[in-house]
Amino acid sequence: MAVKLNKPILVAGIGLSFLLWLWDNVSDEIMEVGEWGLLGAIALGGGFWFLHQKSPKISLSYLSPLKRETVEEAIGQALKIKVDLETEAPLEDISVLKQQIAQLSEGFKRQTLQIAVTGGRKVGKSSLIEVLASEKIAANLSFVETEPLGSETVTTEIAAKQVASSSDLVLFLVNGDLTDSQWRILGEYKQNYQRFLLIFNKQDQYLPEEKALIVQQLKSRVQPLMGEEDVMAISAAPNDVKVRQYQKDGSVQEWMEKQTANLEILESRLSQIIAQEREQLIWGTIWREAMQLKQQGKQKLNGVRRTRAMPVVEQYQWIVAASAFANPVAALDLLATAAINAQMIVDLSKIYQQQFSLSQAQATSGTVGKLMVKLGLVELSTQTLGSLLKSHLVTFVAGGVIQGVSAAYLTRIAGLSLIEYFQEQEVSITSGKVFNLEKFTEKLKQVFDQNQRTAFLQEFVKVALGRLPVVSS
Repeated sequence: MAVKLNKPILVAGIGLSFLLWLWDNVSDEIMEVGEWGLLGAIALGGGFWFLHQKSPKISLSYLSPLKRETVEEAIGQALKIKVDLETEAPLEDISVLKQQIAQLSEGFKRQTLQIAVTGGRKVGKSSLIEVLASEKIAANLSFVETEPLGSETVTTEIAAKQVASSSDLVLFLVNGDLTDSQWRILGEYKQNYQRFLLIFNKQDQYLPEEKALIVQQLKSRVQPLMGEEDVMAISAAPNDVKVRQYQKDGSVQEWMEKQTANLEILESRLSQIIAQEREQLIWGTIWREAMQLKQQGKQKLNGVRRTRAMPVVEQYQWIVAASAFANPVAALDLLATAAINAQMIVDLSKIYQQQFSLSQAQATSGTVGKLMVKLGLVELSTQTLGSLLKSHLVTFVAGGVIQGVSAAYLTRIAGLSLIEYFQEQEVSITSGKVFNLEKFTEKLKQVFDQNQRTAFLQEFVKVALGRLPVVSS
């Protein structure tokens, strides 16, 4: 089937490739990166992974106090997604999303604060809520207990995080030092403007020196996330104490004496926070709600856009296949593929409102090509597809078949990776947006791994051979 080439950059790039055929040795020079570059990347990546495992790190993006302008900006972003959905997917039912977004601004008038009590199993969440609910800490307070953290089921963990996210303040209970997973959760709280207190409960079960050591460890561990005044030790439901009394006649009487809760430091800190930060606590909850609604809308929008983007990727992968099949010279293959991929980037960027200029698309196309070579994807895909094509004896001896099928496959990988990358980007009204190579590299690796299944490759080869003007066996 003939393909009409009506894109100026695409046509010009292919025409230029025929004039620059002497550039044949360039591909050999690039491929020198191959084995050692891949091994070096693996070694370096393994080192970073090891360090990351030893010391979990969280990018603390939001360290400054939350301002109302930031909250209103988040609401505006959610509204923008809603408008985009209405424009690009008029048949999509988003009535619930629209209603939730419309109610966001009403949250500024809210008076009641919700405090979530969370933590692992048997840390005393229920006991703490029972005592706090009976105290007159402040007006318009409600307490809610989350599902235990660290559960085996993912749904339970998600439910606990959702309750905490929808609350204005979180009391995070522990029985000892923090685990790495708990530290990461606190880091996520900090990133999401979630106000929280770290509470060491059941201190009565430890000796004084042990209690002091645990509290000091906790304060040191969370120092990047919070102030020392927000780390405290309490006893929400202390164990009964055995009392022994010796009588004059030498007998001994024993009984269990109930102990009262030791929450003075927590109640004092709560009263102070509510009095001084009530407004910001509510702002934080509205901001999180707005960002969650924006994400829900963006997922719907990405689904709509992906439906439009996939035919674009498939169109260009077969154009590349035909071009590479007709031009068996490596230099011509590289130049033609780069030109076609540049036009694909322009078209995909329009779908995802990224507005890549032609020059930026050309530069990005070259970067993507070099990255594929550096990661060894070109060599791996060519070897894999070549082995599959050996079963087609007639087509295997045709000079440009391997080049054509490999070029189509790599173009598909590049296109799918760009889709995944664009889906996470914010809308760019003007061209010149910086291409984040690090994030794209992550997407490229993921997409390549997902598309290395033998069944998929066999089907891809079958379809590709039907597109190329050769006789298959």
